[in-house]
This record gives sequence, C-alpha cells and structure tokens, in this order.
Amino acid sequence: MALDSNSPGDDRTATSAAEKLAGAGLKLVGERGAAGAPGAAPGPGRTTGAISDTKESGAIPGSNPFHRGDRKQGRHVPLWLFAGMLVVFLIGYGYQTQHASQLEADVARLEASLTKAEDRLESHRTHLLEIRGGVHDLSSRLESLRALIDRDPTAETPKQPTANSPTPAAP
Repeated sequence: MALDSNSPGDDRTATSAAEKLAGAGLKLVGERGAAGAPGAAPGPGRTTGAISDTKESGAIPGSNPFHRGDRKQGRHVPLWLFAGMLVVFLIGYGYQTQHASQLEADVARLEASLTKAEDRLESHRTHLLEIRGGVHDLSSRLESLRALIDRDPTAETPKQPTANSPTPAAP
C-alpha cells in the first residue's frame, strides 16, 4: 500500500521498502489531469478507481495547491486579534507620548534652574573678586601699619628725598 498523507486512517509509521518505492512513483494530478480519464495508466499500487473515489468522496480537500477554491491556504490573523494589537499599540503610543511630554517639561524646568544657578554662581564669583581686592588692599595697609609699630620712636626718621630736592654732597 502506498503512503498517502492526505488519506485518513492510513498508518503513517509503516515504511517498508515496497511502500517507499510505490510512494515515489506517485505524482499529483490536477482535476484536469489524466487520473480520471479513460485509458490513463494507473500509478504503481493504485487503481484508477481509487484515485477517482478519493476525489469524489472529498477525502483529499485542497489537494491541488494551485486551485483557488473555497479558501486560501496559509495562516490568517483573525480580525479581532489585529484590532486588539492595534488598540494595545495605540495605548502604548499614547503613554509614551505623555511620558515624553512630561520629560520635556522636566528638561525645560531643569534648564531654567541651571540658568538661575549659573547666574548666582557668577554673582558669587564677582563678589569673591571684590573681597580678594579688599583683602589685598587691607594686607598692604597692615604691613605699613606694622612697619610703623615696629619703628623706634626715639630714632630719627630718615627723610625721604624728594624729586625736587638736591641730594646732599658727601664730605
């Protein structure tokens, strides 16, 4: 007996050498083929009546892959599944859009905060430079005051030569 995967009730585990050879000799014939024609040679292990009986009984539905009959072969996605996936996509897209707008608002708020902090930092730097200038001026005054404190009051104060006065001549 030849293996026919489309026939119900066949034993699919029987794989003798004779069945393999008989199965290899089979070929698919369309509705217009010579399988049911008078005078056509039957395939090995089959008779002409067996082929026509299976066609008439409907045991091999859709055996011709090129026949465009009742329904197309293949996998189809149900419409409700497609609609459900579309709804899930739209919900996800809406959530991501809302989240992106919130993040955009946070970025704008943080940029404004950064600008304020940079302005305050610049004003603190300016103030620090003013303090450094005042400390340097105070330091020079303290040094002159210290020199005045350390000087002996009984000692003669050397007169500072001025640019207009002549220098004293050496004796």
